[in-house]
Amino acid sequence: MVTLLDVAARAGVSRSTVSLVINKSPLVKDETRQRVERAIQELGYVPNPNARGLVKKENKSLGVIIAIEDQPYNTYEFNYETGLYSYNITNGIPVGLANTDYGLLTERFCVSIQGKELPALVKNNRVDGIFLVGGLFTPELIERLKEKKIPIIAIGRYYDQIDSVSTDVTQGVYLGVRYLLDQGYRKICYINCPQIYRSNAERVAGVQKAMREFHLEMKPDWLVYCKHNTGEGGYEAIKRLWQSGESPQAIAAANEPIALGIMRFLYEQDIRIPEDIAIVSYEDSVLGGYAVPALTSVNIQKEYMGELAARIMLKRIRKGQEGELEHIIVEPNLVVRSSVGKC
Repeated sequence: MVTLLDVAARAGVSRSTVSLVINKSPLVKDETRQRVERAIQELGYVPNPNARGLVKKENKSLGVIIAIEDQPYNTYEFNYETGLYSYNITNGIPVGLANTDYGLLTERFCVSIQGKELPALVKNNRVDGIFLVGGLFTPELIERLKEKKIPIIAIGRYYDQIDSVSTDVTQGVYLGVRYLLDQGYRKICYINCPQIYRSNAERVAGVQKAMREFHLEMKPDWLVYCKHNTGEGGYEAIKRLWQSGESPQAIAAANEPIALGIMRFLYEQDIRIPEDIAIVSYEDSVLGGYAVPALTSVNIQKEYMGELAARIMLKRIRKGQEGELEHIIVEPNLVVRSSVGKC
């Protein structure tokens, strides 16, 4: 096995000079650099990333911390969180890390222990930076994470304490409700995410913005909050509304799992979509195309958010944590499918 010392001997330089060349240091003269690179090529030397990491105190691993509700799951029923939101975001991160040595470690972190514990990946110093995915992280937890002195980037939510890549939630919800209004629907209810999610107020603002443009107001009873961010949460929310005697013309849902729960309830009542009632969702995922009928949904470009966050992470690692925070907003767009007709 060819070592660093072998390369140094072939090039007639010190071991430290070879290290400087490998790490692309500007301190090495061009002539010396060329001699070392030639020796590396002739000997077929391959740098050991693990050894380099030990010298630099780097893990070459980045952590993805996914916030989840404190709820146990024993079966694959529709009370199970699909995880597609975090899955889609995480799929975009490797695109931004292309041609680097960094790998990803993932941890699902229950919100109930935020006041007591740090994520294990951070507590055990296993990563060089972390991505926070989800809207359940508290400002207090973020301050504790910052004490670790590693880059932290939030994906999907804005936090003023750290870098973030997020979407305009209000605009996204507005696009979906505005589309319903454009198709002639006026009696619209909104099935919102649980109130523990910070985005719930922004979603309401999007509904109100669209309604105001048509000089309408949403009936207070037609803003319903789910208990959980699942299909069962959507099912129980629309069931409560329906059993109260209300019958909207259209429903806007906070996300696709909730929308699918709503659709299950409507199916059980022999209510046809879109003939009897229209439905539009938010976030968009593979579930939208699989649904019957296919769901009209707002795409928030989750994979792209992950890619942008990875690029910011590399910049922070390369340049250190000094400088102004970056807050990028990715614009949502509406994907029209079959779940909305003309009123």
